[in-house]
Amino acid sequence: MLLPRALAPKAQAGTPTEALEFWKDVLAGTYDDLLSKESRPGSIAVYGVDEWSGAQELITALLEEPLTSDESSNDQIRSRWKKHGGQTSLTISSTQSAGTSTIQTPSAFLQQFSIPLQITELSTSPSSSALDESTSDALAKADIAVIVCNPVTTPISTLLRNPLLSRNPKTILVLTSTPSGPAAEALKAQLLCHLPEQAWGPPRIIFADPARAVAANKAFKSDSRSSASVQRYQDDFVGSRVSTVTAALKELLPSTTGPNETSLRAQTSIAHIRAALHACQASLKRARTEMDAVAVDVCTLKTKIEEARVKSQAEAFDSPSTKSGVEYDIVTDAVESAGKEVKVVVDRLTWWRMVWRVDEITLIIMEAVNKAWCRGLERQIVAKLILQTGRLSALQADMTKSIFALLAAHPHPPFNSAVLQNSLSQLAASPSFPVTPETLTKPINTRRAQIIQHPTTRLHHAGTHTVLGMGGGVVAGASLSWAGWLGWLVGSGDGLLGALGINAGTAMGVGLLGAALSVRWAVGKWERSKRRWWEDWNRVGEGLGRDLRGTLGQTMSENVLVVARSGCDKLSALIVQRRGEIEEIEEDLETLKVTLDTIEQQST
Repeated sequence: MLLPRALAPKAQAGTPTEALEFWKDVLAGTYDDLLSKESRPGSIAVYGVDEWSGAQELITALLEEPLTSDESSNDQIRSRWKKHGGQTSLTISSTQSAGTSTIQTPSAFLQQFSIPLQITELSTSPSSSALDESTSDALAKADIAVIVCNPVTTPISTLLRNPLLSRNPKTILVLTSTPSGPAAEALKAQLLCHLPEQAWGPPRIIFADPARAVAANKAFKSDSRSSASVQRYQDDFVGSRVSTVTAALKELLPSTTGPNETSLRAQTSIAHIRAALHACQASLKRARTEMDAVAVDVCTLKTKIEEARVKSQAEAFDSPSTKSGVEYDIVTDAVESAGKEVKVVVDRLTWWRMVWRVDEITLIIMEAVNKAWCRGLERQIVAKLILQTGRLSALQADMTKSIFALLAAHPHPPFNSAVLQNSLSQLAASPSFPVTPETLTKPINTRRAQIIQHPTTRLHHAGTHTVLGMGGGVVAGASLSWAGWLGWLVGSGDGLLGALGINAGTAMGVGLLGAALSVRWAVGKWERSKRRWWEDWNRVGEGLGRDLRGTLGQTMSENVLVVARSGCDKLSALIVQRRGEIEEIEEDLETLKVTLDTIEQQST
């Protein structure tokens, strides 16, 4: 249940030994072996990292019988690869076994342990840093893995990158050199400090010289009755330290008491489970590393996006400058320049001229606004925004390319899924994705139309009402004066308004005063209407600056940066989700480790 969550399939795994299929196969074989009732020998897999490692000499030194009178078995051991050349592995056993790549030998070495052993000798890989699948499988499934290395021909750093060395707790590392005393301990400490931390302790590191042991056997056989030959054999064989390999195998194999074969299977199963858990841990570590790399790339791209967004405002609009304590920029200057030209027309439209051209107020103002607004803003803003459109198109292509390059740099799911790729491709292919000049200049036409449709219309209505009100007041005053004057003219004394107690002179004076007040009211109302129109002009001008910046910001968000920003947001969400999944898997992994430790302690 844990492996599919922690390990990736073979096509996505960092190394073959971190693939889900690899460890499913290993643990399936381990499980079948635990349930099996058939007897089997203990399996030892021996692998030399290169042709100079000395792995063949080590097996020859262990299996040869220097005291035997029958040399046929020794000859069979020494010439084993000549007969079975071209094969990837060779099995040596003391019991009868089926198979063309199996050698049966009555070697005392294979029978001196608590259970019978068989040795599987693996051919060396072309590259010491890479194991083929069959070799990795054999090393992982063996009860004990023996890896032989010549530190002169294989760098220690290359050897330490071998995952099977650090993941199988029942591994013996044989270095074909024989330092002694403090030198050996110092070299061993140097090796161990570079190995990854393991819960079950470091692998066994042995220094041995198999070639010296083989030479000792040859010297003894050449003259077995000579005391000098015997002494040389003893000195060379002991000095080769090959016997330490035998001692290490006895430590890893079950003791002579108890059900040895069952104990071996239990120990091997625990070792394989630990190795699988270590592979899960390494896979999670790699996933965290990749996740952190994606997070860094996403943060870098987000910084680039924010920098482009801020920079676009500065490139499209000049930085504000202070004039008389007030901040001015290109939009403010353009609106102010247009206002000066329109003011000339509006100022000429006095109340007296307005009365005679009241039906033409909208046409007069509209013509002035169109002339001044378009000329000033097109000259100062529109051309700059059209230039900015080209820059934004190039920036859009660069940002879109960056997000797809980021996904290509991290090809493993979930960061580069087909769903995410398709979602971003749909955004890039939408009809509203391209940036056009009209996209940025639309607020200029919108605000101009707003001035004409609303403030100018209200000014026209105010002029009409003013003329009607003034005309009504003048007519009423003239009528009152005329009524008083007419009564006086016909000699009726107080005139036609005498019944109201108003004589002719008073009636004429009141009528003239009313007409004058009507004119004064009309002048004031017209001037107030023009002031309100200018207030609307200023508000529209201020709104134009906000609209231009807002449209630019909206274009940056919805067109230029939409693909990159959407990709970054989705990747950030995937990172958070992936981090939570990894933490859950790590908790389950630690629980399994504790359970395995408990089982191992109870079995001990």
